[in-house]
Amino acid sequence: MSPEIKNILTNKEVIAVDQDLLGMQGRRVRKDGDSEVWAKQLKDGSRAVVLFNRGASDAEVSVSWEDLGYPAHLPAVVRDLWAKKDLGKSTASFATKVPSHDVVMLRVNP
Repeated sequence: MSPEIKNILTNKEVIAVDQDLLGMQGRRVRKDGDSEVWAKQLKDGSRAVVLFNRGASDAEVSVSWEDLGYPAHLPAVVRDLWAKKDLGKSTASFATKVPSHDVVMLRVNP
């Protein structure tokens, strides 16, 4: 298997979302044309968020805290789970460019 595939299949942060003890299923919280946002509540109160771009070109995809069940004024740390990188604190919403036919997987932790 290629190193890229191995990295995907063994990403501990993504596996932790799948095996979260709360057992909640993810659900679509927003759809705008070719962009979709899915979210899953986790046991520690954070949210796993997947930003999908099903379109033929790169697109800016955003998620609001209200989509996640949080109040807009709440500051939260955003982490990119595929890149294993903190993206800083945001309030009210988060947006990023998602390449064509790709996803960005985040953890939003107030």
